[in-house]
Amino acid sequence: MKNLKEVIERIREQWWNDEIDYDVIGVRFEDKERQVGDICERSRHNSDREDEREFPEYGTEEYEEMALFDGTSAWNIHTFDDFDSDQDRDHCYIIAGDRDVNKDDDLDVGEVVIEDAVVIEVVY
Repeated sequence: MKNLKEVIERIREQWWNDEIDYDVIGVRFEDKERQVGDICERSRHNSDREDEREFPEYGTEEYEEMALFDGTSAWNIHTFDDFDSDQDRDHCYIIAGDRDVNKDDDLDVGEVVIEDAVVIEVVY
């Protein structure tokens, strides 16, 4: 397992040095196993929730009824600093793309939605 903070610091440095050819980069926690190069599905959105952790279980009817974003939700890598929190997910990925979408859709603080997001690094 890689150290998330070290991975983020390295990715940030590579991005600033123009070694990464994407405009938007995010940290994504989920239970689905992925590999570098995988394209991520569009995320669901629930703007009515009071707590960002309040989210229906994947695959349930309530989950399927939520609106779809135009891309994949993640935490903006340039502002992410929650290295000690328990994300309660089996996997962590660094995802990237060229378009930051859904900016006007009541996103959580620090959240980005990346159109056609691709996994560029598997953290764990």
